[in-house]
Amino acid sequence: MKRALATAAAAVVSLAAAPAFASVFEMFGAGPRAVGMGGAMTAAASGGEASFHNPAMLAGAALAGAWGGFDYTHFDLNITLQRPVCTDATASCRSQFPGGFSSRAPQLPRDTGGAQLGWHYPLGGVFKERVVLGASLALPADHLIRISGPDPQTPHFPMYEGMPDRIAFLFAAAWRVTDYFWLGAGVQVLAGLDANIQLALNPTNGTMDNAAIRIGLQPKARLTAGATVHAPQDVWFAISYRQRLSLQYQIPTDVALGKPAELAIALSHETLFTPDSFHAGIAWRPLHGPVLLSGDLTWSLWSAMPDPSPQVALDVGGAGVNGMGLGGALDVGTNTPPIRLDYQDTLSPALGVEWTVNENWRLRSGYQYRPTPAPRATGPYDYLDGDVHALGLGVGFGLGTHDAATLAKLAERDDDPAGPPPRLHVDLGSQVLVMPRRTVYKLDQGDPVGNLEHGGAVWNVSLAFGGTF
Repeated sequence: MKRALATAAAAVVSLAAAPAFASVFEMFGAGPRAVGMGGAMTAAASGGEASFHNPAMLAGAALAGAWGGFDYTHFDLNITLQRPVCTDATASCRSQFPGGFSSRAPQLPRDTGGAQLGWHYPLGGVFKERVVLGASLALPADHLIRISGPDPQTPHFPMYEGMPDRIAFLFAAAWRVTDYFWLGAGVQVLAGLDANIQLALNPTNGTMDNAAIRIGLQPKARLTAGATVHAPQDVWFAISYRQRLSLQYQIPTDVALGKPAELAIALSHETLFTPDSFHAGIAWRPLHGPVLLSGDLTWSLWSAMPDPSPQVALDVGGAGVNGMGLGGALDVGTNTPPIRLDYQDTLSPALGVEWTVNENWRLRSGYQYRPTPAPRATGPYDYLDGDVHALGLGVGFGLGTHDAATLAKLAERDDDPAGPPPRLHVDLGSQVLVMPRRTVYKLDQGDPVGNLEHGGAVWNVSLAFGGTF
């Protein structure tokens, strides 16, 4: 029986191990330019990065272009418990730590990295200079998608747990309604999970008589949209919207142990959550000069965030078990209502600057403030988060120039807030998210974790190579 239970548990755990909530684009921005400018891109996005930040900004591209590169994220977040951690038997822990102990060790995010791509292409024919297509992609190096649901009483950072380890793919199109008014729309795609497991075990001889495992991926598409007004004096006003996106899955597992017993394991979870978000931005190039200033304000509906912990139920039945009256006695699981997080909607401002030093060099910087949507974890659940100050720096280096006809076309359009694009370019962006330390005093002195402090930083660097044609 123990071997049968272990087999069934392993089948479920193999499908439900690891973490994630959002993509690297939500954390830092799409591409090195956005990373360096602190994500203040609603009215300043250029080329493929606009597929994420504001699809309407694709209409500013007079030339086709693409870029590809890599990013790396290092987590320096920390959790300090007031009590020592002891995960031994309760009696042993009490003898070792008579002054009190924590029965839960903190869980911290791990470093990660991946590839990024951006692409845009103005259509020809009847759509010439009116419709532009674009796409952006973030592809994690280790996992396309990682899913996990830590114990709610385990101290961890659900807003960052595996956040970059999710594929992000966005495709968009922009329509240049007039030279001064642009519209854009697109989709953000995430694959959902559909699975079912049926096992027939023979506990007498320890064999598996039958195994039927079905696992499928179901694509989910969510809306992205935006509008831009290119006003005189090199001013861009823009708004954009990204629809809520999450992954919901259920993995029912039925295990037949011959006639004596049957085991049913039900696992359900909603994770990879990104809220509905509304963005307003302005970009300005004073006196048609070398400096671009940008500002963003983002409203994120975090109050709709679901309980990130998994729901697990174990139902033991069968003729033998029910005949002994043990059917209900052996059932275990989290058959309780989802945890109410009490997260709040947030307003997040961001500022960015880009200085075109000369035809080859561009310097960038940015700042974003993200107030936390999470209350202090003074109750029984240890979902930790804090306010964040995001600081960005970046540099771009251009190689080669376009021919005279192309330069004349760029001068005539002059719609791209990034200015005339070089033929080839290399961009480097870096960003640090600083989370000031936050102290949590538990309301219940008998809490299994106890008082704690948390904070730290998250570092990101992004490098890309690209060109226009």
